[in-house]
Amino acid sequence: MRPVIVAAFALLIGTAAQAAGWRIETVPTPARVDAIETVDGSVDVNAGGLWYRLMIGDKGAVLTFLDDGPMIERPDGELPDGHVAIGSGDIARAWLAEPTDRYDHGILGGKLEAGAVVIERRDGAQQTVKLKPDAVFEDLKPRIVDLDGDGHDEVVLIKSSLTQGSSLAVIGLRKNRYEIVAETPALGAPHRWLDVAGIADFTGAGNDNKQIALVRQPHVVGELQLWTYDGGRLRQRAAVPDAADHIAGTRAIDMDAVADFDGDGVADLAVPSLDRTRLRFIGFTPQAHEIGSIALPAAAATDMAVLADGAKPPVALGLADGSLVVVRPAP
Repeated sequence: MRPVIVAAFALLIGTAAQAAGWRIETVPTPARVDAIETVDGSVDVNAGGLWYRLMIGDKGAVLTFLDDGPMIERPDGELPDGHVAIGSGDIARAWLAEPTDRYDHGILGGKLEAGAVVIERRDGAQQTVKLKPDAVFEDLKPRIVDLDGDGHDEVVLIKSSLTQGSSLAVIGLRKNRYEIVAETPALGAPHRWLDVAGIADFTGAGNDNKQIALVRQPHVVGELQLWTYDGGRLRQRAAVPDAADHIAGTRAIDMDAVADFDGDGVADLAVPSLDRTRLRFIGFTPQAHEIGSIALPAAAATDMAVLADGAKPPVALGLADGSLVVVRPAP
């Protein structure tokens, strides 16, 4: 991709909404914003079918036209619209495979779900973890992370039973083979779904352990939960009501962001409210609490992206009216 700068858009600070230490700044765009993707640390915005790169500088937001969309290598047999996960540890890559129509939910906007996940190790060896015919991986991307700090990566996915609904599944290495090593209880009925909101050290323990934040049934229940993987088991640590990070029938499953939003050195989570009209900032230490929230000009509608490193970074998201906004701490 060869970026060509076509516009430098000043943020509309004069009309910024402010609440609880945060402000909203609208970024003018050449067309309606349909999607936001974070690729290799860069934030790309799709507006009117064309891709732009979004960067935040001292003088405002800069949209840079891209002559191509995000360039993603797709392995043979990958789930359509799936995402290849890239790891930095002993798992090099992972992707969803063996598309199947045996589950008639369509919560992610299509009729196909994955019947398996392919895991490629750092030495190039591959293994396919297949599900039985009574379940699918109802997800778009594996998440590669060392959850328990033992030096070996796990893979985190949403698994859905055709009769019992979704659960959170952890795939780990056992006797040199990958298999599902832990699951949360299934939600109890078909067409009940979970979405992973983020994985980080949300408790600040500093022992290389990471916790998994997920939203239970983000379309109707909206309970934000925090789970830890320890001793080969998943245990729930916290629950917070009024959260949503997905719109039924869409592929935007990252309508949330992980960063240190209160400046205490510990990861927090930004997530819309259940009706998606407010952006909430949630911390989990010393216990689950709301750091702050701010009303949005329209309902959240796209994935969210963090625009800077360090404490209290700005985040970007697209809204249901087609606008692009940046939410950042107020001066």
